[in-house]
Amino acid sequence: MSAISKEEVALYDRQIRLWGMEAQARLRSSSICFQGIKAVTLEACKNLVLAGVGRITLNDSSPITHDDLETQYYFQPDDLGEPRDRVLAARLAALNPLVDVRAGAQTDDAFDVVVAVGAQRAAVEGARWRRQNVKFVAADAVGLFGFVFVDCLRHEFVEEVKSGDETRQVRGVQEYVPLEQSLAGKVQGTNVQRLQRRYSALAFVFQAVVAEGLDTDAVSAEELGRLVRAGLRSRGIAEEMVNDDIIRQSWGTELVPCAAVVGGTLAQEVLKIVTLKDMPVNNWYLYDALRGDGITCQL
Repeated sequence: MSAISKEEVALYDRQIRLWGMEAQARLRSSSICFQGIKAVTLEACKNLVLAGVGRITLNDSSPITHDDLETQYYFQPDDLGEPRDRVLAARLAALNPLVDVRAGAQTDDAFDVVVAVGAQRAAVEGARWRRQNVKFVAADAVGLFGFVFVDCLRHEFVEEVKSGDETRQVRGVQEYVPLEQSLAGKVQGTNVQRLQRRYSALAFVFQAVVAEGLDTDAVSAEELGRLVRAGLRSRGIAEEMVNDDIIRQSWGTELVPCAAVVGGTLAQEVLKIVTLKDMPVNNWYLYDALRGDGITCQL
């Protein structure tokens, strides 16, 4: 890792005081790829660019639509029909000229972390990058709900532990499971009340959405409910684990406030991964805007 310049030290002074020069140097040399551009992508990338990552590659050349103008405030009416990745890359680059923001991934590009945004991309991308031994994160925000899934392979990290008036650095190692294994894994116990205390019902809904690669804009509440219940039965979990009230909520429209919370959490977890400071979520984070809750669980 090359030395951090005086300009960078001045710009990132507050966060360097928080996590140290070594962590900032790791962040500066990191390369992160985002597969899929939605409101969550914008929110996460904005935070990462301002934090000073080395490179962000955006990979989604689909054209900007009128719906995008409602949820992604960096897109303007004149951008309609233009590739999402190219337009967003230019807007993000203006936030911090020290960060390399690119549109379009090349076959020989190397990444420290790949982020798949959207349920339709998650399962395919998760298996692909696991095979290549690249750390992987999936995320999405639909309606009033959102999730972040983390697969860091075998991840080493450092965290601060306080003991009285003394704070010391403790090294840790955590093994993560692939997304494919998480989607099909069994849970311990069958008592619904105990399971509900241990797991968020949203986890099983999002697992069904990801496993089926669903377009939540197009799926009906009835079809979603059927898929969730089938997934629960296949894993030996009572259908009562997921309340029908959750299924009947909006699962299609992106809402900016919800995307902002999920995107902020997504950026936070990516920062943990590349700086090696603190343990990233292991392995699901679920956000419920109805309750104002962010819940983590391991599946």
